Amino acid sequence: MTRVTLSPAIVAACALAACLALLGFARGVEAQAATGTIRGAITSGTQGVTIPDSIAVRMIVLDDSRVSGAIPATVSGGRYSASLPMPPGRVYIPHVTYEGVDYFGELVTLTESAREVTRDFRVYGTTRTAPDLAIVSSTVTVVAIDRTQGKLGLLREDMIANPSDRVFIGDESGITLRIPAPTGTTEATGDESDGEFKLERGVLTATTPIRPGRLTPVLTRYVVAFDREVDQYALRVTASLPAERLTVRVPVGAVASLTPETGARRVEDERTTPEPGQPGEGQVLQIVQSNGSVQPGGGIVVHLVGLSQDVVQTNPLTEPRGAAIAGVLALLIVGGGTFAVWRWRGRVGSTA
Repeated sequence: MTRVTLSPAIVAACALAACLALLGFARGVEAQAATGTIRGAITSGTQGVTIPDSIAVRMIVLDDSRVSGAIPATVSGGRYSASLPMPPGRVYIPHVTYEGVDYFGELVTLTESAREVTRDFRVYGTTRTAPDLAIVSSTVTVVAIDRTQGKLGLLREDMIANPSDRVFIGDESGITLRIPAPTGTTEATGDESDGEFKLERGVLTATTPIRPGRLTPVLTRYVVAFDREVDQYALRVTASLPAERLTVRVPVGAVASLTPETGARRVEDERTTPEPGQPGEGQVLQIVQSNGSVQPGGGIVVHLVGLSQDVVQTNPLTEPRGAAIAGVLALLIVGGGTFAVWRWRGRVGSTA
């Protein structure tokens, strides 16, 4: 038998390789063990509807605030579960799709001290028969003035109540809401992540689902033209549904005077809360409100007189500096892999 003798250097190299292999294996086992679980119940808020096991449930993956994928969950008997890795900085967004409508759970960060997290969902059947929708509040805020071009940037938020137990997904055209645009509107859009918006003949149509169970916010933006020679604008806010309250908000200093017509009144100014990490105490807003509820087609008119030249000079929908306006509006964008919280506000399906 031939005897093979290995040099000490080779023996040492083999030992080192073996140690590295064992270390790599141990790290692999450790990585595989570093998992957590998101689970929860899915219940139906619509009478007579049973949740099928085929319902689509997934965990959207955010790495460094960017969408990097999605991990499906298993569903059985009205409950779901997903076993998930726990790399540092990762955030999960539980997501359910039922009858074409999206539901999002609150953000989840799995840690060693919180390996198991529960996010329950309540979902609803859909209908194309319009329920008795109502607006709890419609608020229009002046967010930009371009004095040189004679344009205003407006943000409108309608908080809509659906008293039924089904999601209204629109008529045969899919339209769920028709919002009369302010006089002089040249451009208009909305939160397109959850529907489509189209401006036609002075009316902005929306196809966003109107959910029961909690108020549905519908956010729309407008660019309107005013006469620079007259240097004023009559802002009309029209109710598209029966509305409990209509409100106009204008930053202090943006106009020389703010005068409501009959049916509305000035109320106490409000101060906005600055974004986290931003200096200052927030913006002071002058407030005009309707005297009471307003029927569809009715509204309030507020005269903005003496439009100032020292407020934000930008077109909030078309110019590059519109990004600053978008920050003010909290219009966060889903696009290019970036996921924003505002997009699922009002669509959270957690029963918590």
